[in-house]
Amino acid sequence: MINNIFFKAFKVIFLEIIWEVIFFPIWWYTQGLKRVILYVWNSLKNSSRSLALPIMFGQHDREGRLISFLMRIILTISRVLVFIVLLILNIIILLIWILLPVVVIWLFITNFESLWKQ
Repeated sequence: MINNIFFKAFKVIFLEIIWEVIFFPIWWYTQGLKRVILYVWNSLKNSSRSLALPIMFGQHDREGRLISFLMRIILTISRVLVFIVLLILNIIILLIWILLPVVVIWLFITNFESLWKQ
C-alpha cells in the first residue's frame, strides 16, 4: 500500500511538472504579456498624471503672468523629457518580457551543444 501511495503521488507530481512546463510558454505570451502590458500602460498613465502642470499662484499682473509663462515652458520641457525617458524604460521592460524566454532557450541550447562538442 505504501508503494501504491508513493507511486500515485509521484505520478501526480510528475504530471503536474510536465503540465507546468508545457503551459508556461502559453501563459507567458498570453496572460503574462497582458499583465505586463497593463502594468506598462498604468505606469505611463500614472506618470503622465504626476507630471501634469501645476496650477500657478493666481498672479494676474504682467510680471506674474510672464514668470508663470516662462516657468510653464521650463516645466513642460523638463516633464516631457522625463516622460520620454519613462516611456523608453517601459518599452524596454516590455521587450525584455517578450524576448526573455527565447534568449534563455537559445542560451540553454548553445550551452548544451557545447557540452557535446568537447
